[in-house]
Parts: sequence; structure tokens; C-alpha cells
Amino acid sequence: DPAVDDLRVPSAVGAFVQKHAASLWPYKLVSWVLENLLSNNKPSGSSFNLQTSTPVTHLQKSEDGSWIVHTPRGLIASKRVLLTTNAYTSHLLPQFSDLIVPVRGEMSSLIPPKSMRPASTNRPLDHTYVFIGHGKQNINQDDYLVQRPFVSSSSIAVSGGEMMFGGGRSYASNAGLGISDDSSIDPPAAEYLRRELNVVLDLQNNDHELKATYEWSGIMGYSRDGRPWVGELSKELGLGGGKGLWICAGFTGHGMPNTHLSAKAAAQMLVGKPAEEVDLPSMYRLSRERVERARTYDEVHIADAKGMH
Repeated sequence: DPAVDDLRVPSAVGAFVQKHAASLWPYKLVSWVLENLLSNNKPSGSSFNLQTSTPVTHLQKSEDGSWIVHTPRGLIASKRVLLTTNAYTSHLLPQFSDLIVPVRGEMSSLIPPKSMRPASTNRPLDHTYVFIGHGKQNINQDDYLVQRPFVSSSSIAVSGGEMMFGGGRSYASNAGLGISDDSSIDPPAAEYLRRELNVVLDLQNNDHELKATYEWSGIMGYSRDGRPWVGELSKELGLGGGKGLWICAGFTGHGMPNTHLSAKAAAQMLVGKPAEEVDLPSMYRLSRERVERARTYDEVHIADAKGMH
């Protein structure tokens, strides 16, 4: 097993090493899924219809039981609607405003120092990393790092190797809580990401701040009970839903490990598979009891201040 020094985190208290870890480019995965769906469309029968730049502004229940979806480009009627709205759920269902709260996170693409080039003695990273409880972050706040591969050939110089580093939420304004605007970044959190890799990793960079090719933010949906909400929004829940309206949202900053199978479960239930036959953790399922229990917990901003998220 590698020592802490071998992992190039000499200041860490300890480390968990997972052998079969992987890195995934979410945008490429989603683009591939959409391309397949569009390319497999058939002139007859059911088809996939993708409407971009078409925000849903309102949901309305019609007399015949359909849901009327209001958009700036017109109305759509459907017997079944699935909300994958995550942090923005309360825009359509205000009753969710205390159950799923928007939280802005910070991300950066950092140019690796010359000491991290393939030909240097300080080789590129062999692992992906999650740094938990670093600096003034609490034990449940983490930073994460994936280094992209370098690209080289006989005709071009070595390029790539960007260090995809995200986190630093405790340095952001109000820790990003309640912010649903991802059109700008949080400067203190962005500065933290540019300089902090020199602290957590042995980059042999003389503590020079790294330069960013890109910096951006993203909005997460933090669930009050820390679990996703997956299932049909029946009237008895008291969340403004009704028969035919479904949800898959509230992933609390850990979307990649949870969204895929949660979405599969939601789709299976939506097309009629009995709920008891669907592989979905009981704590993710919707019920009146869960709604009432969640509202006995601290609100998201209080729980976050206590280090619960």
C-alpha cells in the first residue's frame, strides 16, 4: 500500500485509497446519451423531442388530469411529467423551498506547473483526490481533484494535464447557501482553488499560485434530510403535486454517485413498474411521514453551519 508521502499529501493526517476509482466527464456522457436518443428517433411511433433554451415557468393541473407545462414558447400537455429540477424545484413547487435549497459551488481548470509535466521528475498525478476537512472547511466539506491526461505527439508540444479542482465552499459568500445564480463565480472561493493545491499536494511549485484556464460555478440542490427525493408527488404529500407528477431531485452535492440509478428508478416507476419491484433505497422514496420527519430536522443553512453537509 502507498504511504502518505507516496500519494504526495505529506501534510494529511491519513488517507483512504480506493483501487478501482474512475473519473468521468459528465458533459460528454450527457451529450452522448442525447446524441443516441436523437439518432434513434423514428418517424413513426414514440419519439424523443429535445427542446433547448425552453425554461418551464409554471405547472398547471387540467380538468382531464393532464399536466399543462407552461414555457415561453408555448404550452405542453402530458399525463406524466418528471421534474429533474434539483436546486430549482421550489420555483415550480414552492412547498419544496425548505426541503431542497440551492447552494452554489466553485470549480476551476488549473494549468499544472512545469514541475508536473510528464518529462519532469515530479510525474503527473496517478490518482484522483478528495480532500476532507482541509483548512477551515468542516469535516463534511470537501475539495476534489482530477488531473486530465497530457497530450503530445511528434508534431505538437505537450498540452493538457489541466488540474480540475473544485470546492472551497467555506470561503464563498455565505458558503454559497441560497444562491441559484451560476452566471458568475465567487472570487474568494476561486482564489482559494488557485492557491490551495500547493498546500494539500507536493507540487514542487515554490507555492506559486496556479493560473486558471477557466473558472465557473454550479448550483447544487441540498436536501434537508440529506437524501434525494425520488417518486410520484401525490397530493397527500402536501407539496403541491398530484397524480402524474414525478420528481428526481435533491442530491446534496453528491450527484454523480446517485443520479444514474435514482433516474433509472424514477423512469421505471413512471412507466408503471410496481414500486416494490424497483431498486431504490427506502430513504429516497417519497412519503408523508418522510416530509414531516424532514421538517423536524434543522433547516439546511443551520445544518450546514453545524457541519452536517
